[in-house]
Amino acid sequence: MRHLDIDFTKLVLPQGWREKTKELSDSLIAAQDEKQRSEIINKNQDHWKAVKPILASLFNHKCWYTEAPQQGTDVDIDHFRPKKRVQETLSTAKQHDGYWWLAFNLQNYRYSCIVANRRRTDVETGVTGGKADHFPLCDESMRARTPSCDLEAEQPILLDPLKATDVQLLYFKPDGEAMPRFSEKNHARKFMRADQSIIFYSLNHSDFVRCRIELRDKIDSDVKAAKRYFNKLETGDADNDLAYEQAICRLRKMRSKEAPFSSFCIAYLDGFRHKPEYEGVLDAVFL
Repeated sequence: MRHLDIDFTKLVLPQGWREKTKELSDSLIAAQDEKQRSEIINKNQDHWKAVKPILASLFNHKCWYTEAPQQGTDVDIDHFRPKKRVQETLSTAKQHDGYWWLAFNLQNYRYSCIVANRRRTDVETGVTGGKADHFPLCDESMRARTPSCDLEAEQPILLDPLKATDVQLLYFKPDGEAMPRFSEKNHARKFMRADQSIIFYSLNHSDFVRCRIELRDKIDSDVKAAKRYFNKLETGDADNDLAYEQAICRLRKMRSKEAPFSSFCIAYLDGFRHKPEYEGVLDAVFL
């Protein structure tokens, strides 16, 4: 997961989209009951689908949660705060009808792969994940229930890629698995939020772990090559200099925000930074 600094007010949207948003939101507020609101939402799903290409372009067509590339596959527009119901409240006496007033709110949308957004079980690990209509809070009593409630008073457990302070709570093991950056002993709340997000977003789905391992192997190969070329820079061999530059550029590209699973690549490459045998070799990678 990478932080996405998006100014939604400056996005170029389809003609009339913002006006339609206000019209639909007003109709939701005017609706007499949950049934009417649900009908309005169900009949107007094309409204958020219309901005899917725009949201996709903001992160190089990668899932905002997993960083998995989304070319040639089904993709969802996730409502970060669920639009029709909240799973965590279904077994309580005070069920939540969802954040229906945000159903057509652009700032509530997250471009998501189906693995992160839909409930499903990883056939290789047996682990079930997928955000769906889950939206757990640290304090359930602070959940917003009407349009007049202050969303900032909520304390969501799930990490949001639009918040830099959320994204920093995740890290990665060399084996490709996501993990909480902070320890449970010293930072229980931070650990819990990262741990739950890893599960709900299926960050450790076997397909994603496999992709990260493939990237790790490519990084290892390029790092070894870069070291070999670096040690020969004093020879004045132009071909060697070019090969070194190319190896560094490949590593830089894997760390870039546009690259698949770039947060893993950043974490893995950071492991080389303070190893004496690589002193000076990779400095240009981190510029």
